[in-house]
Amino acid sequence: MSKQRNMLTYGVTAALLAGMVTAAGCSKTEDSASSPAPSTGGATAAASAQPAQPYELKWLKSQDISKPYDPSKDAIMHEIEKKLNIKIIPEMVDVQQYKTKLNLKMSSGDIPDVVRIDFADDFQKYAQQGAFVDLTGMINEKDTPNILKEVPKEVFEQAKVNGKIYGIPYQGGPGAGYRWNLVMRTDYLGSTPVPKTLDEYYNLLKKVKSEKPDVIPLGGYTAQVGQQKYANNSFDHIFGAFGVTPGFFTEKDGKFSNYDIDPRMKDALLYLQKMYAEGLIDKEFATIKEEQLRTKLYSGKLFSWMGWWSTANDYDTQIETNELKKTGQLAADGKLPDQSGSPYKYLTLTDSLVGADGKAVAPAGAPFGQMHAISVKTKDPAKVLKIIEDSLSPENQMLTVWGVEGQDYKIENGKMTVNTTLVDPKTLQDANGNYRSIQSYLFAPGLNGWPRYLESLPLRPAKALDVAINNKFQISDASNYLDSPTKITKLVELNTTRDSVFTQIIMGGDIKKFDEFVEKWKSQGGTQILSELEASFKKKMGN
Repeated sequence: MSKQRNMLTYGVTAALLAGMVTAAGCSKTEDSASSPAPSTGGATAAASAQPAQPYELKWLKSQDISKPYDPSKDAIMHEIEKKLNIKIIPEMVDVQQYKTKLNLKMSSGDIPDVVRIDFADDFQKYAQQGAFVDLTGMINEKDTPNILKEVPKEVFEQAKVNGKIYGIPYQGGPGAGYRWNLVMRTDYLGSTPVPKTLDEYYNLLKKVKSEKPDVIPLGGYTAQVGQQKYANNSFDHIFGAFGVTPGFFTEKDGKFSNYDIDPRMKDALLYLQKMYAEGLIDKEFATIKEEQLRTKLYSGKLFSWMGWWSTANDYDTQIETNELKKTGQLAADGKLPDQSGSPYKYLTLTDSLVGADGKAVAPAGAPFGQMHAISVKTKDPAKVLKIIEDSLSPENQMLTVWGVEGQDYKIENGKMTVNTTLVDPKTLQDANGNYRSIQSYLFAPGLNGWPRYLESLPLRPAKALDVAINNKFQISDASNYLDSPTKITKLVELNTTRDSVFTQIIMGGDIKKFDEFVEKWKSQGGTQILSELEASFKKKMGN
């Protein structure tokens, strides 16, 4: 998903060095008719430059075992082996059993050379047990520039265990970041410029309300069962313009707090209360589900909402379908051809609205979900780290993610196109009987995400994702990867209280409820959570 960050170009380590043999021989010049006499030691052959032997790398490979696959016939794996001068020794395990299998191998000491591990569950435990190589002194600008291009130093700080680096943070797919857009009906927007500030947006909603009384200016909906109310991000853009976002912890100079008790949250709630009283927010936002919001959207009763990036394409198509149905122009089968490659017809997408100070916050998810660590059992940790470093060169990332250029993908006029017909969907093999498991043998793609990912998507999804992940106001929860037993036991209760109080205030409740909530939050576990986070933060930093 690409912020498409510029990537430095680094040379790729040659897979195999060609041996060259030079020999000098003597021949009889006196008798040109005679055959050359064999050399008897007057000339010697230069020593051949022998290529380095491929490094054997044990790999625990998660695989959907219900689908056909044979690593010995994997063309991409073999190409990776050649480029990195390695010999991958894969041990296949069903994707559903990966964690169980890995834990068994960790317990037995039969640890793969490169371990992909769930950070939240096991990484800290195994690192503290001494299962992984300490990379603290090995990760640096000189020796691992590709790694540091993918993973910023501040993220390595978050990933530390007792002040040391034991693994490389990994996100995968499009990369880490925000995934929401402010979406508006283009035809209702009319000639009004796309708002950039909260005040411009507010005035636009007032205009829509005045011109289209039956249209809801801003829609919202409750979360799905088991999720936090504000996990659906319905009012991200309003909270964010005040510099806060519900649920996120903050850290400054080792001291922690939470946006839920921030005085600016009170200001944001008062603003939302005003919008609700003026009829700019859906009166049912606190009770309806997303599917009910979609019904309002498709019927033309909704102007704007916060939307998950991947929904915009289908929403635009459904709006067009309904509009054609109204005019009797819809095809007999009631369907439209695939619209994903066409520009949006009914929707306009934009990123965060800024407040009076020109700033905003957009709540991104955790910067990484997994770690790649090097086993202390590996025979040459420095060599394995070099393999990971080389795999992250721009050229090699294209290979591990997209395959072989000219076969799995092509680039024409600077644009990448993925070959979707190379592999038979039934056999999962190409015409030569090879498997092509791209995005399968990845060592540590880092946080930028797969290179040229947006180009692999159709126009509409690419546009939506581009807007979301390029939101420059993204922030992460400061409590990510820190330990707090009280947070585990009390946070759901605190969030439930917050959701109830905030909803009451938005719908006209006394703002004094916010101050009461702050005191309750602190006394019922919040203060203890902050204390535990600060202690965990100090420990992680090695203090």
